[in-house]
Amino acid sequence: MERDGWGDTPRHLSKGPPMPLLQTLLYLLRDRTGQLCFEKAEAHSNDIMNNRVDKLTNEGRLKGRILDIGSLGVPAGWIDTAPVLCHQPLDYLTKLVVRAQVGAPAKTIKFESFSDRWMVTLGHMFGVVLDPGNHIKKVWNLTIPEGLKEVLWKEMNGAQVLSHRYHGHGHVKSDLGRRCLCGVELSLGHILLGCATYKLQLLMTALLTALSTIGSVSGFKTLSLDKWGASPWYPLLALKELEEAAYPVVKGRKKILKGLKKTRQRREWIIGNYYWALWKWRMKEIHDEKFKFTPMNCVGPLGKVLATPVPPHLWAREEMEAADTELPGEESVAVPEALERGIAKLPPPVSHCVREDTSMQLTDRGKSIL
Repeated sequence: MERDGWGDTPRHLSKGPPMPLLQTLLYLLRDRTGQLCFEKAEAHSNDIMNNRVDKLTNEGRLKGRILDIGSLGVPAGWIDTAPVLCHQPLDYLTKLVVRAQVGAPAKTIKFESFSDRWMVTLGHMFGVVLDPGNHIKKVWNLTIPEGLKEVLWKEMNGAQVLSHRYHGHGHVKSDLGRRCLCGVELSLGHILLGCATYKLQLLMTALLTALSTIGSVSGFKTLSLDKWGASPWYPLLALKELEEAAYPVVKGRKKILKGLKKTRQRREWIIGNYYWALWKWRMKEIHDEKFKFTPMNCVGPLGKVLATPVPPHLWAREEMEAADTELPGEESVAVPEALERGIAKLPPPVSHCVREDTSMQLTDRGKSIL
């Protein structure tokens, strides 16, 4: 019991766990210098020590002498009241081991390329530099279809089976996994953006229409998916941070941010279903010779997909994680000179450039990359 931190101490019938009594007995045992021998004595067997215990018990019962177990004191150092490993709870020790041995996903080699692109891209698009280490792992908490989470995770660590990584599927000899019909090397970004062969304007219109039905009408970039650039899903990993850090400092900013907060989960779900539908249609075309992805014919099915409600278990999780979250004030943040100089030297990965009046935050990770 001591070894396990007294967690499985047997309970008394009415008085609760007799832990103080057991600890006191352990102290008395350790206080003995001679050799101890334990023998089991049957009750009422005329054993000398058993008779003495019965006599003392009856004396206390008849005279009203009550022993308060909680008043028993044990000298410090004689009893170990914590688990045996360094006197620390085992769950805390486990966290220490994991923290020391397992690095953050963004700091591993396979995520290094994506981390740099993601941070610089969002810097140009929204004027905010975020630490990838705090956001890459959040893909598993997004309110999007589970299958899309796996697709994005593979894309981030360079394991997506597209382009030169595609080797066909069974007997299918289609080359659509390597190159798009337009001739461009296939990538997730190309699938989500469309091209001359796959014109997604009608589907994008359906997406924007679905988003407009939940409110938050604004020209801010996180609400205008048609302006998300060549990596259209990048902002999904940090919608909250982007909206709170990059929204212009205007009158009524707090009210606007609260409105964005109320619709954020529903927006994630709609956008996620849109991306997931595009991915499934393109993959079906690659692996099914009889299927031809024609965006014009998919407007109706897409509308039904975008109208599906957020699953109850995702709502519950979001409410628990976002409880009592404070929104930032309307004070402006000075733009670090190092960030302005660094961003100016980088070639824009997307068509959006950083405005000179944009407020930005610079992390240690950002400094090291810039």
